[in-house]
Amino acid sequence: MLIPSLFLTALFSMISLSRWRYGIIAVLVVGVLQDPFRKLTSGVPAYYILWSAVIFGLAAFSLWSRGRLIPMRLLALGDKGLQTLGRGLLLLIALHAVHSLLRWGSPPLVALGLLFYFAPVIALLVGWTYARSLDDLRRFMRYYVVIVGTVSLTVFLSPGYQEAFPVLREIGAFEGKRLIIYDVGTALESYSGLFRVGELAAWHAATTAIFLLILATDRSSIGFKILAGIVIAFCVWAIVLTGRRKMLMALTMFMILQWGGLALLRRGFSRMIVTGVLLGALGSFSFTFFERDTESSLYLERGVTVFENVDERVSTSFDLMRSAIARSGGLGLGVGVSSQGGRYAGVSSNLVGGSAEAGIGKFVVELGILGLLLFVGLAWRLARRAWQLFGRLARRDDRLLLYGVSFGAFLAANVATFLVATQLFGDPFVLIVIGLCAGMLFSILHTARAG
Repeated sequence: MLIPSLFLTALFSMISLSRWRYGIIAVLVVGVLQDPFRKLTSGVPAYYILWSAVIFGLAAFSLWSRGRLIPMRLLALGDKGLQTLGRGLLLLIALHAVHSLLRWGSPPLVALGLLFYFAPVIALLVGWTYARSLDDLRRFMRYYVVIVGTVSLTVFLSPGYQEAFPVLREIGAFEGKRLIIYDVGTALESYSGLFRVGELAAWHAATTAIFLLILATDRSSIGFKILAGIVIAFCVWAIVLTGRRKMLMALTMFMILQWGGLALLRRGFSRMIVTGVLLGALGSFSFTFFERDTESSLYLERGVTVFENVDERVSTSFDLMRSAIARSGGLGLGVGVSSQGGRYAGVSSNLVGGSAEAGIGKFVVELGILGLLLFVGLAWRLARRAWQLFGRLARRDDRLLLYGVSFGAFLAANVATFLVATQLFGDPFVLIVIGLCAGMLFSILHTARAG
């Protein structure tokens, strides 16, 4: 697969450097190609994970070289407190990058760590520049649904065809470490489709469902709402078959935050109610596909238990934070030490153990308690500023408010997921998509501030 991947890299690189907007589409295409290419390459090399990041980096460079990248100073949205906290966190990350390099002597480790912290920021600046109008927002979501959403539904092919087509197996099967989930009194396999692991397939299926919910709420066509509801039902079904339950919780959290925010801010809420009832009915109907006493029903039984285990997950996250404090002394061990690719950079995973499996633990083990406090303060200040600007939008532009609150709810649901489980967010493609959506939110907030 080396020659095809080199050819595609050259092609997508030229596209990204010459037409950066098309480069964003190329990133989506590479994002779904990198996992099957990795599976089909001898030794399943990990460098394929960085493929989408390389193409995105070229698109960002093309934008920057033209002098059109949004300057970072605008990220404060006119809030001096937000600007101070942001600068403090950036300074702390820079200091811990030097600390990590001096302590562990591994430049690749530091690079992996900085990729985690700065890839979403660069993607945010690109997403902000990309979002010139509502049409741009809708166009991005449609591209994502068609390209990435379609591939996420290949999860349905794994149960029946993965033996005949190994590319439908999860990556562990190629390394002799297939993921088996022991729950509901049996052993379940995590189906992944063309993605390398079920967790990624679940995240992209949930994101597809969220984008369709936003688009369906904005459009008045009953036909589109019905179509969107059917696809959303299949996305939920796909999440269940991956066995990765937290994305069901993330999807639920998004809907609660979106509806709650719009209920408090929006004047014309009746369309939301109609859309919600219609999509909810179609979503509920999807569960009739699961027959009792079948493998599918076991996955469904496991899926619904996520709502029963919320307290346990939160408690575990705080336990991992305490473990991170004990391992790092509360001062931090340096950027990158908890990166999933750390073993490829010469650092043993035993260094941090499981303490970085929760987001609060990851911040503490890498940046210390101060890093966690700065992150919490930054998130709180940003949420407060966003709410103020949403209030302005509510009086001026109802449709822009819908997209702003929806993107805000999407980001909040992902932050909540990250705080209890970090593995998923070590994937550069996931970070890029989140960053682009954050940029589109900032574009909306800046419009509210400027108006």
